[in-house]
Formats: sequence, structure tokens, C-alpha cells
Amino acid sequence: MSKSIFKLQILLFILLSTFLFSCNTSIEDSAIEINENEIEITDTSYSTVVNNGKIRVLTHNNSTGYFVYKGQPMGFHYDLMNIFAKEKGLEVELILVYDVPTALNKMKNGEADIAAFDVTQTRDRSKDFLFSMPVGYNKQVLVQRYRYGRKKSDKTEFIDRFIDLDGKDVYVQKGTVFKQHLEYLENASATNINIIVDSINTMEELIQMVADGEIDYTVCDERIAKANSSFVFGIDYTLGLSIDQKLSWALLKGSDSLLNVVNQWLIPFSKTTKFAVIRNKYFRTKVHNKLTRKDYTPHRGGKLSPYDDYIKMYAEKINWDWRLLTAVVFQESRFNPQAGSWVGALGLMQMMPATAEKFNLSNPTDPKESIRAGSEYLAYLQKKFAADSTINEENQIKFALASYNAGLGHVLDARRLAEKFGVDNTIWTDGVDIYIKHKQNPKYYNDPVVKYGYCRGNEPYYYVRKIFSYYADYKNVVKE
Repeated sequence: MSKSIFKLQILLFILLSTFLFSCNTSIEDSAIEINENEIEITDTSYSTVVNNGKIRVLTHNNSTGYFVYKGQPMGFHYDLMNIFAKEKGLEVELILVYDVPTALNKMKNGEADIAAFDVTQTRDRSKDFLFSMPVGYNKQVLVQRYRYGRKKSDKTEFIDRFIDLDGKDVYVQKGTVFKQHLEYLENASATNINIIVDSINTMEELIQMVADGEIDYTVCDERIAKANSSFVFGIDYTLGLSIDQKLSWALLKGSDSLLNVVNQWLIPFSKTTKFAVIRNKYFRTKVHNKLTRKDYTPHRGGKLSPYDDYIKMYAEKINWDWRLLTAVVFQESRFNPQAGSWVGALGLMQMMPATAEKFNLSNPTDPKESIRAGSEYLAYLQKKFAADSTINEENQIKFALASYNAGLGHVLDARRLAEKFGVDNTIWTDGVDIYIKHKQNPKYYNDPVVKYGYCRGNEPYYYVRKIFSYYADYKNVVKE
């Protein structure tokens, strides 16, 4: 072969290699460009949520999803969804469930936009659902009483190996995968466990039953056990029964645009200090102290406050739902009977001295007397508005609450302003409440129909809204 021909072959090889390399590079660049830029999503799931102004959030009424603790609504997923919704200018409509099958069926029926609780990603579920980036990781654990510090009468064997469960009673919540998983482990280890499926109690309630010595063993999600260890003393959940699994939020297939928005928010937020604080609050903080009482553990029912009996008694006297009156007490004092304000209001119901005297309240820090006087004052205010037959009962109560906060005169001023500007003055929300906000503006508080002048109108505006928000939370978790 001549040198010229050999050189020509080398040149052709170099040119061909360069061409192929440039083609491959352009394909890779193109692929990167597609991955980095959002693929156009044409479904209407997010635009529907935006048009509705709210996101329907399906979550579990438990210690990780949503619960009310000493009057305060809280929960890991509840906190996250509220932050997400606030950033997107949306309201949250909560839909509460107690088990996964019910939740996923509701999602399939289109009753919610997102299932925001610990949903385990599985191949079967992927046929019907989309999953967000993981919000955590989980495994199944055995819950039992501590090895040390037990009562002398407690002869229950402490289990640190699965095979030691042979012949033992283990309770699991109905509708969970725990029974099937225990059966799989039984088969693999040649053990025989008496698996008792409980159709009444939730995981939280079974954990409490273990702590109280009513049952010896239960199986639950590690995150549920961790969260409950802040409220329930004496439980051990160190024996893992499964590998770690991804936990995500679930959306119905076809909700790609909503999933895209959720992930665009969730991925960076999960790397923030704020996310870490929320996670630690529910899964890493231990509150084992003498003040923790099982009456207030985050399960169905339980107590809303230490003063439920008094609140129920006086709510009945004024024909109010006791959970609504509880919301007033919580908003006023956070259930602190020694609470005081810079203007001189005292006690659970934060009554001013002149009002306290009018309703014969001699000791505002006495819980029973404070609730009695405060409820009588609310009834007195409601009666003022009940005299107008055009105001329905709900609005009578809202007007009474606003008057309790800001004074009757300012609410009457707001009603006169609403009437003057052509707004229905028999409706509080998005009606008269707008005009009590306006009473901080000289244009309105100097109006001839106004008799009581300036008012910090934001306070009664948000006061009523907060109370009805707490009331909705209390109705979610405590039956009338």
C-alpha cells in the first residue's frame, strides 16, 4: 500500500470519527436540553386547582397527617401542604380518612386533587397514580413496651428477633399491608404468629394500647411510631420488619401539570432549614415529660382542652356547639387561665375589667367562671343581632364574635357602611367584614354614617376567620 493511499485512509478515518462524534454530541446535547427544559404538559389538573382557588387535600387523621393537639391543628403533611398552598395563593380543603384503601378509592373517584400522607410507592399503585418526589422513607416496625423500666408485674417478653414472636399475639390495623407482610415473614422463618386484625382502632390507638398494657405487640409504620413516641411514654420500636420504602404524595394519573408544580416546589423546599425543622418537630423531638397526657394524644376523639367539661356545660346553656366555643377559648388564651393582655384583659376568655364586672366575673383567672361569663357575654351579643330577623344564626354568631373582639359599636358601624355602599349587611364573611377592615382608613372612619371612629379592623376580620377555621378542625376530629 502506498504512503499516499495510507495517509488518505487515515484522513478519511479522522473525518468520519469527527463527524460521528459531532453527531453523538449533538444528540446528547439535545437530550440534555429536553431534560432540563420542562416538557409541555397539556392536562388541566393545575389550572383547575387555580381556577377553584383551592386544593383538595386528602390526608390521614393521624400523628403524621393531620390532628388537633391541645386545640392546635398540626401534622407533618398538614404543615407542608399549608405552606405549599400559601405560596401558590390557594386555600386547603381537607378531606380526612383513616386507612389507605379508602383514601385511594376516593382519589380514583375524583374526590381530591392530592393524597398528602405517607403513601408507599409500589408497582401496583403506579398503574393508577403518579407519585411526588419522596417526602420521607419508612419501614415496618414492631411496637412493644420498653425492655427496661417496666412495671414488675409486666412479664411480657421483650422481642429483639422476629422468630421470638412465634406463638405471640400481634395486633394490626385492618386495611393495612401488615398482615400480609407478617404472613410472608412467618413463611420465610417457619414461625406461627397469632395475627389479630383490629377493625376498630387506628395505628395510634393500638400503640397507646401497647403502652397501657392492654395488648403486648403491634406492627406499624416507623414514622407513625416515631411521631407517637413524642406523646406516648414507654414504647420501643427498634425491631424493623422490612426494608426502607419511599413515601410520597399521590395524584391520579393524568395530573401531570399539578405533579410538576408540586415537585418544583417540594424538591427545593425539602433542602431548606424550614423543612428540617418541620420534620424534626414530628419525627425527632422527644417530649417525654409529666405534662404529656394520653387524653391529648393525636388520635380520633380525645380532649380538645383541659376545660372541655366547663365548655360543654356553658355552650349548652347558650345553644352553641361546644367545639365552636372551644375555638373561641383557644383563640383568646390558648387555654392559659393566667393569660393577660396589655390592655388589661384577663383569663381564658380575656374579658376586659368593665365587661367582667357587668357579667359578675370577680376572678377572671378562674377557668369555670371565665368561661361562664364569656359565654354569657357572647349570648348577649348574639341576641342583639338576632333581633334582626333577616340575619341567620351563623351570621348572628359571626357578628357576635366580631363584637366580642372589637366592640359592638364598630360592628354596627361596619354594617352601616356596607349598607351605604350597596353590600348586604346581613352577611359577615365577604360582606360586613370587608367594611370593618375599611375602618382603619380615614375615608371610611370619617364617613358620616360612622359613629365610633377608627378601628383596627384587621383584628376582628381575621379573628372570626381563625375561630371558624379552628372550629372546622375540631369538627374534623371530635364528634359532637
